[in-house]
Amino acid sequence: MTIAIDAMGGDLFPKNPVLGAIKAVNEKNISVILVGDEPAIKKELDGLRFNSQKVEIVHTTQIVDMDEPVASALRSKRNSSMRVCYNLHKSGDAEGVVSAGNSGAMLAIGRFVLKTIPGIDRPCISALLPSLKSNKVLLVDAGANMDCTPEHLLQFAILGDVYMENIHSVKEPRIGLLNVGAEEGKGDELSKGAYDLIKSSSLNFLGNIEGKEFFNGDIDIVVTDGFAGNVLLKSVQGAANFVSNALKQEIKKSLLAKIGAVLMMPAFKGLKKRTNYAEFGGAPLLGLKGNGIVCHGSSNPEALLFGINFAEWAAQAKLVERMEEKILEYNDILIKKQA
Repeated sequence: MTIAIDAMGGDLFPKNPVLGAIKAVNEKNISVILVGDEPAIKKELDGLRFNSQKVEIVHTTQIVDMDEPVASALRSKRNSSMRVCYNLHKSGDAEGVVSAGNSGAMLAIGRFVLKTIPGIDRPCISALLPSLKSNKVLLVDAGANMDCTPEHLLQFAILGDVYMENIHSVKEPRIGLLNVGAEEGKGDELSKGAYDLIKSSSLNFLGNIEGKEFFNGDIDIVVTDGFAGNVLLKSVQGAANFVSNALKQEIKKSLLAKIGAVLMMPAFKGLKKRTNYAEFGGAPLLGLKGNGIVCHGSSNPEALLFGINFAEWAAQAKLVERMEEKILEYNDILIKKQA
């Protein structure tokens, strides 16, 4: 199994992508292709122990910046590390692509190079989040598509269903539609139309779900448009940071609080592990005709390793093929006339 790694993606490149890739080589039966500036990559590899036969470097001269407009990345960065990674995947030299770079560019370049699964109008970003129960919750779309139709939300629900069943072994995953109220008939026209479509499908649809119920663990997949999904995701991240920082401030206020914090340390460590992005590691770009994984820009090597694992799992599970099969069940709604 060979995975192409964008060595120039993320806030701490090429160090963290290289370290994450080497962890994959040393801990898993994975070979990697590190794509980026060869001298910089070799400098990071210097002193590391690994099987050199499982590590290849492909030199590129361009980098997609984290804040670069998507159109610019597509038009003027044809030799970017991100683009070359996707080219290697398309040619069959790699079974997947992992990058901690510009997520919008990852999606757009992936769509341009790999195309989308027939019947899928728009690929989406998925985000796996913790819950109060043992299961994790998949959010789709987490930020790729700002303006959606009810058909798009049905597509996201189908893609999420296949992903959770084949990657996380969740049989008949429970699907909820993010809305302002739980009752049928709530929300705007998009929500009402999506509700009717998903309800009429064979998916395990439980109805509307409010944001406050997201982490209860009673739903496996939450479906929404990219605008609401991204607001929810960033609000959750902000709330987690607030709680963590506020707790630290309160602990510093008294000796008794400090003593209590010492006694609570195992619980604090457990909470940190449950909410640590490194435990989730990467967001699969669902709907592409291939395996693209985008990681958080500040991902550490462990988070990037988890992203590489995602790419391996997707390839082994033949996730794209499973999605194509599922989409065929909805031909009458989803298959559009190809240009």
